[in-house]
Amino acid sequence: MRPQTHLISSALLGAALYPRQPRRAALLTLGGVLLDVDHYLLFAIRSGQWSPLAALRYDSWRHTPRAAGDRRRRYGSLRSVFHYPWITLPLIWGLSARWPAARPAAIGVTLHLALDFPYVQLDWRIWRRAAGRCERCGARGRRLRVVRLRSPRAGGARWASANRAAWCQPCLRAVYD
Repeated sequence: MRPQTHLISSALLGAALYPRQPRRAALLTLGGVLLDVDHYLLFAIRSGQWSPLAALRYDSWRHTPRAAGDRRRRYGSLRSVFHYPWITLPLIWGLSARWPAARPAAIGVTLHLALDFPYVQLDWRIWRRAAGRCERCGARGRRLRVVRLRSPRAGGARWASANRAAWCQPCLRAVYD
């Protein structure tokens, strides 16, 4: 859930694509931002807290490693089926083919899903360096995932390969749970 990123990027794209059509630009911006409502709803249902500020605070906290003695509950993934591109994109583009006025919203939703794509997983430098082994425990034959060792928010380099590693699922759980 990065509403600021989605809002800014979709507003800029809306202004660039529809400079003289503010309604279409606004519809593109809404399509790029309102897909994040599912994060808020899932958080509210799971936690019982309906405050949007509590949801934003939880989202910034949940990406940090668990500290010793921290007993606050984590609610797992806050993504609904609407964040799966193979489900959402055919639906929204099918609707926009039927109703052309919905095309800016389809562009906004597509932009939103593209921004949510984990580009870190595509870093071939890390995959080549790992050579099929977990870089934390050395296990082979497990499904690996590329992770940032230190978040850019905490001062980690965003694009440096030294700040990324290929870890297996048990190592990810050991560090982040």
